[in-house]
Amino acid sequence: MRESTSPASSAYPPCRICGSGSVPVFMNGAHRFYRCMSCRTAFVSPVPSDEFLANFYNTYHLSDAAGGLYDAVEARMQADFHAKIALVRAAAASMGIASPRVLDVGCGKGYFVRACVDAGLDAEGVDLSETGVEFARKELGVKATAGLLAHVKSQLGLFDLATFWATIEHLPDPIGTIRDIGTVLKPRGRLLLDTGIGDDELDRLLPGHVQWYDAPQHLFVFSDAGMRETLRRAGFNALTLDPCFERSNARRVVRKVRNGLTAVLLRGVAEIGRLRHNEFVFTRFPIGNLMSVQAEKVLAP
Repeated sequence: MRESTSPASSAYPPCRICGSGSVPVFMNGAHRFYRCMSCRTAFVSPVPSDEFLANFYNTYHLSDAAGGLYDAVEARMQADFHAKIALVRAAAASMGIASPRVLDVGCGKGYFVRACVDAGLDAEGVDLSETGVEFARKELGVKATAGLLAHVKSQLGLFDLATFWATIEHLPDPIGTIRDIGTVLKPRGRLLLDTGIGDDELDRLLPGHVQWYDAPQHLFVFSDAGMRETLRRAGFNALTLDPCFERSNARRVVRKVRNGLTAVLLRGVAEIGRLRHNEFVFTRFPIGNLMSVQAEKVLAP
C-alpha cells in the first residue's frame, strides 16, 4: 500500500521518537513501517525481539561464503573512510584536541577502527555482534568489545569523540543508545553519525521506496526533525546536519542529479505497478540520500 494521506488513527502505533500519531508507509509481511505525522520519522512496528536481532546480526557479519551479507556493504563504506576520518580530525580540532580518543559504536568487523589507528588516532570499537568483534580483534588486530553498550560501558572509560556510522537506523532504542554514548563521552564530547534520511525530496516523491526502508536491518528512517528530536531527548545538541553527505562536492552534485532523474522515472514505474495490481506491491529502489550529523553532549545542569 502507498503511504496514507488520512489522519493518524489510534489503530496505528505512536511514534517511537516523539510519541505522536502515525500512518502506514508500507506493510510488508511481519515488518511494517509507519511514519510519524509530527516529526516525520518512519519506524518499524512491532519491534523485532532482542534474540531475533542478535541472531540476525551474528549471521549478517559472517563472510559471503558463510552466508553473511556484510562484505558488500563494508566495501562501499570503506570508500568513505578518508572523508570520515577528516570529519573526526576537524571535530577534534574545533574542540582544541590534538590527539582525540575515539570510540566507534557499532564497529561491525572493525574496519573503520583499523583505518583510524592507521591514521594515527587512538581508537577502539564496540558492537553487539560477537562474530564481528572477533574478526576485529583476531583479523584486524584492533581493540573492540562485544555487547550492548548499556552493558559494557563501564569497561570502556571516557572518550573525546564517538562515531556511529550507519548504525542508529538498526537499533530498537536509538534514544537510549545515544544516552549511553553520552555516558562514555567527556563533557562536551562530540558524536558523529550518519544514516539514511527520510522525508526529503526523494522520499516524498517515492514514499516508502528508497533503499533505507529495509527491515529488519533498518528499524528507523529518520527525518531531519526526527534526528534533531532524537538527539535532544538523548542529551545532545545537534551542531550540523548535512542532508546529502558525499565524500566530495563533485560526487554530491552527481548524486543529486542522478537521484532526481531516477526518482522521476521510478515514480512512473511505481504508479504503473499500483494501477495494475490495484494495491501497492512494495519495491525498494537503490537510491536515497545520507545525512551526516555532528552533535555535542550537553552538560548536565
